Amino acid sequence: MAQHQGGDRRVVVIGSGPAGAMAAHELIRNGIAVTMLESGTEFQGGLLVRLMGRNLLRKVPPMRPNDGFTVSGDDKTNWHMNLAPGGLSCQWTGAVPRFAPEDFTEGERLDARYRWPISYSDIAPYYDRAERLLQITGERLDVPNLPAGTVAFPHHLPQSWQGVAKVARSHGQGFTVMPLADGPQNMVARRGTAFNSFTAIVRKLMRSPNFQLLTGAHALQLEWNGEKKRVTAVVFHDRANACKRRLEASAVVVACGALSSTKLLFDSACSDFPDGLGNAEGVLGCYLHDHPREWWSFELDKPITLLAPAAYLTRLPHATSKPLMANSWTLGVVTTKDKILSRFGGQGKTVGVQVFGSMVPKAHHRVRPADKKTDTFGLPILDICIQFDDEVIANMVRARGHLMSVMEAAGYRAKLHDVVPQLFPGSAVHYGGTARMHGSRQYGMLDARNRIYDVSNVAVCDASCFTTSSEKNPTLTVMAIAARAAEYLATDLKRM
Repeated sequence: MAQHQGGDRRVVVIGSGPAGAMAAHELIRNGIAVTMLESGTEFQGGLLVRLMGRNLLRKVPPMRPNDGFTVSGDDKTNWHMNLAPGGLSCQWTGAVPRFAPEDFTEGERLDARYRWPISYSDIAPYYDRAERLLQITGERLDVPNLPAGTVAFPHHLPQSWQGVAKVARSHGQGFTVMPLADGPQNMVARRGTAFNSFTAIVRKLMRSPNFQLLTGAHALQLEWNGEKKRVTAVVFHDRANACKRRLEASAVVVACGALSSTKLLFDSACSDFPDGLGNAEGVLGCYLHDHPREWWSFELDKPITLLAPAAYLTRLPHATSKPLMANSWTLGVVTTKDKILSRFGGQGKTVGVQVFGSMVPKAHHRVRPADKKTDTFGLPILDICIQFDDEVIANMVRARGHLMSVMEAAGYRAKLHDVVPQLFPGSAVHYGGTARMHGSRQYGMLDARNRIYDVSNVAVCDASCFTTSSEKNPTLTVMAIAARAAEYLATDLKRM
């Protein structure tokens, strides 16, 4: 294996999705050598044709089925994953709203276990770094419950929607252009998404002598050294040669995806940590959460300018909502005809809506190794136990009526079409929380720098680290947290 410059401080980053790519980017920027392990072997293609800020053609590769889990909660539970360079960013819609400052603090109203160990101000500079890579289309002004990001391509709501924005403000909500990682206004790309973490970040890192990418390298275990009290190597399966290999490391960044990272920690059990690496308090796998998700459309009594890009109605104010219970609404076009008309500023009466909700993470919502079934490597598959309770479902139902009332107050009578039933875990592909950050070991695996409490040279940087749920898309926040964790790790390694 080739030796890196600065190889004595080599970090192994597991996963090439947005979290792993962002962590590797920051480590390389700080002069730390990185070897990235990616389980997948081939990049998934697609096609994107974009002209004058509109997607004319978007062909996304199909998501590969995953049956490597059991379910002991809602029997409709699904788990989407993608073992390919770029991970799920190969199928990503590109929505990148920032969390609001209150999203990190509102859980305290319920209980200390819902207190994040970091604040908005802690990660705001890292939001900026991620956004510069994402090339975002959106507004450059703050709106209620959504701080403005670093926007490369400014876009504004059509004038006919300003009345809706005014009504939203009267409720303490924002109504704005959905921040999207849509990239340049004109592009043709052999992928289905404008931003893909592999093509946009990892490929560029490959120009550095300090970076090495190993594809077909499926991480099996983090090797704990009891004498040194640290992880000293990663054991992985080499798909090309069908054998196990061992890669030494000064530190490891785990960014396999929310549930896969947790599985890797369970699979790394050893004599010091028989229930999973660093799982001294038994919290690994607990506090699983997800976005309840619905898609529906409504018909207006008169035409309105078609939305392209999509618009975003932010949550109701934190102060007047139940803690950790919120919704966001993304509004856009539905029919092929309207998609074409939207490119020319046309009008229509049908509006499509995707609604995300939130939930209170509870300890009994969790993942754990299945009792009997194993994966192709002989390791236990995960059992997933999560269910949306009555309060979560009722919150989603209320979201339908709220948007209809906002439209009517703005002068548009609206008729709700049939709701597509998608209120089951996994539909949103936004799992989080199973290796969560917390100021107390009793409630979290990770400290404020994303390090495992008892394994100080391992950082977990994907959505598994989230302390609580939010109604917002998680990818941008994942990337910001990963950048921050990587910078802290680089600083510590330089002191070695």
